[in-house]
This record gives sequence, structure tokens and C-alpha cells, in this order.
Amino acid sequence: MKKITLLVALAFATIAIAQNSIQIIEIDADQTSTDDMEFLEIRTASSNQSLDGYIVVFYNGSDNESYRTVDLSGFSSDANGYFIIGSDLFPGADIILGPDNTIQNGADAIAIYSAAASNFPDDTPVTSSGLIDAVVYGTSDDDDLELLAGLNQTIQWDENINGMKDVESLQYDVNTGGFCAGTPTPRAANIDCSSACPISVFVASVTCDAVTSGTDTYTTTLSFSGGGTATYTVTVTQGTLSGDNPSTTASGEIIISGVSEGVDFDYSLTSTNCDISNTINSPSCEPGSTVNTIAELRAGTIGNDYTLNGEAVVTFVQSFRNQKFIEDPTAAILIDDNNGIITSVLASGDGITGLTGTLDEFGGMMQFRPTQNISSSSTGNAIVAQSVLASDLSANPNNYESEYVRIYEYAIIDAATNPTWVVGTEYQMLTQSGDYIFRTSFFDADYIGANVPTSTTTVVSGIITERNEGSYYITARSISDFADTLGANDNTIEGFVMTPNPANTFIQVKGTSNSIISIQIFDILGKEVLATQNANRVNIEALTSGMYIVKATQNGAVSSTKLIVQ
Repeated sequence: MKKITLLVALAFATIAIAQNSIQIIEIDADQTSTDDMEFLEIRTASSNQSLDGYIVVFYNGSDNESYRTVDLSGFSSDANGYFIIGSDLFPGADIILGPDNTIQNGADAIAIYSAAASNFPDDTPVTSSGLIDAVVYGTSDDDDLELLAGLNQTIQWDENINGMKDVESLQYDVNTGGFCAGTPTPRAANIDCSSACPISVFVASVTCDAVTSGTDTYTTTLSFSGGGTATYTVTVTQGTLSGDNPSTTASGEIIISGVSEGVDFDYSLTSTNCDISNTINSPSCEPGSTVNTIAELRAGTIGNDYTLNGEAVVTFVQSFRNQKFIEDPTAAILIDDNNGIITSVLASGDGITGLTGTLDEFGGMMQFRPTQNISSSSTGNAIVAQSVLASDLSANPNNYESEYVRIYEYAIIDAATNPTWVVGTEYQMLTQSGDYIFRTSFFDADYIGANVPTSTTTVVSGIITERNEGSYYITARSISDFADTLGANDNTIEGFVMTPNPANTFIQVKGTSNSIISIQIFDILGKEVLATQNANRVNIEALTSGMYIVKATQNGAVSSTKLIVQ
């Protein structure tokens, strides 16, 4: 009877796979400890099928670019249509990837293309051109919307859906056309997803109820989907349970509150087909240091907690990871709020005061992870892009990281390869002072899919971001950040430019008008250290090395910019 069942399953698999001829059917990307038994299993529509002309591309969700390409030319599937790419210790792998940790855990993706491997060097942006099959996957990670869109996928599959990512793999089910997690089945029929655990649980947030020098309590919020499908029992070793009932509710939140700071606890969710468990580690609810400006915050220590006492203004908001860019007169930083700690609705132009969280870094880009919710302290603040040259951005990119800037010179955008704006794609810009790269990093921007401006008088504004430890880009927030003139911004000096920057002896300022400009220079604490009236050239030899803010006034218009004194 078992043999008959297997033959029927294989028959169904052949019917489903025939649509693509070749398909990804199993991924085991996360394992215990060193991940030395990772594998990818492919299935072909026929036995001993040649794989000539096909490649497998592995995508990194951190930048949505390829990190490895495997050429399948010269290989064939086995007598049952299986083909395995695995770690060195994986028995009988057809292609060996390396000793361990060769398939990234997610959110990442794997795709099969009908293409030449030479067309996909490392760091190739995600594309659907020549795509045969693709799987976007993770281990209880937020959906990577850029990978999903770039590979024409709608679902990010969770290897940790049962809370057992280290011992289970993602497996394709011919009956449902989707993936579920279960005990790995290399070179054998995959599990029946209808008998797999239908509910998914992940940690939405772990937050301190208070932040004091004493012992505080913390609250954990678990989000679930796929509920209402069985009778589920939820247990915890510490704290009080509340929230939605997964036995009767399709999706909701399970809340564990009142757990003492410094005390870890376990939770479990069980049913006939489910046995999900996890350990929650206590957060540190100790008060952190206070800083007055974002420049002081950026000068802090990665991993430490800080409260920003001064007001910062929100310059851009996107739904991805609940991210917000904030800026004050000294600097800017990205708020990365993947756990949804900030529940207040904040919009561009809102001011926030007393932001508390942890200083962090990802891909070289500094970011701030909030630990407490915060509401707006003001609204309707003007957001004015700082005018810079492309050469300024190239010479000192980190000085402008996360800031909203306008490249005050005409740019010609190279649209030869991609005539429309495509998510996760780089576009070279040529300006008079040098080249710079535009990257479509904001997936839900209103210009995605529209034509790239081909005018020779395009003026670009946007946020400066960093990826891959040193690659900097500008990304427009919306279509309004593209202009066809170097005209003035409201209440700012038209064409204001300050050079050189960095400087050590003098700075020179100018605008479109020939009128005299008055200058004030402040340190990062806001103290005026130099002022001069009616001067376009300012001697700064008396200033010590460091960062300063230059405020320029001309005919009632005001512009501010950062100055680095060497």
C-alpha cells in the first residue's frame, strides 16, 4: 500500500511540475548550530532530464541582490526526477556548495532561470527576466516585499511556521500548490501539507512596561495566523496569558504580561498536528543615556540605549519594517521598527521628542530601534531638502546618511537598461560635478512602474541610504522629488551652495542671487561659535575639528547645512 501511495504522489508531482519542466520542491536553509546539512531539492517533469541552460540564483534579502549563482549545465536529474544542491556533508548531493551556512536563512529567495550564469554575477538585482520558478522564504521574518515583487511571488513561506526551523524543511505540496514545513524528505515524496500544522506563530514584540533602575516587568506579544482550524492549547512558564483565542480566531495576538525583568520564559502551542514552542529572553529595561541631537546619537555606541531629548522631524515614512527617517539640524537617522513598537500614526512633517531605543547598524547604515511608543510633539513642520552637489555626496557620503537632500545640479539619468522605475534597481546619474547612483529602495513609492525621466534638466531630491558596508545611494520619496528646474525652495536661499566641505581654513557660500549672505556657525550642541555679517567667504581657522551647522541668511531666506572642519 505504501508503494501505491508513493506512485500516486509521484504521478501528481509529474503533472504539476510539467507546467514548468523544472521546479523547486524542497528547501532546508536553517539547521542546528553550523548548518552543515543544508540543501535545495529540484524536481524535473521527466526522469534523467538534462538541466542544460538552467541556472539557480540565490538572493540575499538584506539587499535583494544575488549572493550565489549555480550553473546546472552538464547535469541531469536522477531516475525519479530529483536533483539536489547541498552542503559538503549532505550525502549524495549532485552539486556541493561548501562546508556550512551556504544557504542563507531568510528572508531570502532562490530562483531558477533559463539563462547563462555569466548574466548573473554576484550582486545582481532581483529580476523576473527568464524566470522559471522561485521561492521566497524566511524563518519567521517579515515579508521581503522587494523579493516578492521582483520574482512575481505573493507568499513568503516560513520554515519556522511550527517553531522547529532547525529540524524541518520547506516542502512543496502538489495538492495545494504551496509549501509547508516538516521533517526533510530528500529524494522522496514530500509530506502532505493537509496533515501539517496549519497555524503560524511569531514574536511580534517584547517590550518593557517601564524603564527604571529597579526591576521592571515586560510584555510579549505573539501574532498568529491560521487559527480557528483546531483546538489549540497555549501554555507559558511565566506571566499572565491574555489576548485572542487561536482555537476560535483566524488571526490575532496572544499576550503574555507581567514577567519580571531578567526572567526568561517558554511558551508552547499544541494541537493534534502542532507542537510549537519557543523561549523568550528578557529585555533589558534599564534607562539609557540621553542625547540632545541626532549627531550626538550617531556618535554613540552601537548596542547601547539612548533617549533623544531634542525634537526631530519625520522626513519619510514607509510601511516596510515600520520604518521612518527623522532629521534635526545636526544629522538624520533611520528608525527601524520591525517589531512595531511605535503604534502612533506618524507622518512626514511630524515632530517627535523623547524618542527612546537602541542604536544599531545594518549593512553599514546606522539605525535606531525604538523600545517605547512615541507620539508627535508637533505637526506640519516644513521639510526642506539640503542642497548639495553630487561631488559632495561622493566625497563624504556618511555625513549625509539618512538625510533628505537635493542634488543642486541637473542630472541625466541612464534609462537605457530600464526605461521604467523597477524596485531594487540602480540607475546611474550623470551631473556636472560627477556621477551618483539612484536606487529604487522604497518599494511602494508612487513612481514605481512609471517612466524614468529622460530630460537633461532633471533635478533629483531624496534620502541618502547605505547598503553593503559602504555603497551609498539616493532614493526619491515620491514623484514630487523629481523637478525640471533648479528653482527655489520656499523660505530657502535659491541655489545655496557651500564649498569646500570638509574644510580647514575657509568656506565660501553663494546663491543664485548676488546679494550678500550672512553666516552663523553652531556646534552640535547648538552653541553659536562664529558669526559674520555681509560675507560670502568665511575664515574658519579658529574652529577645532568636528561637525558644525552653518546657517545662512540672504534677503530673508534661510538655508542650513552641515560643515565638517578637518
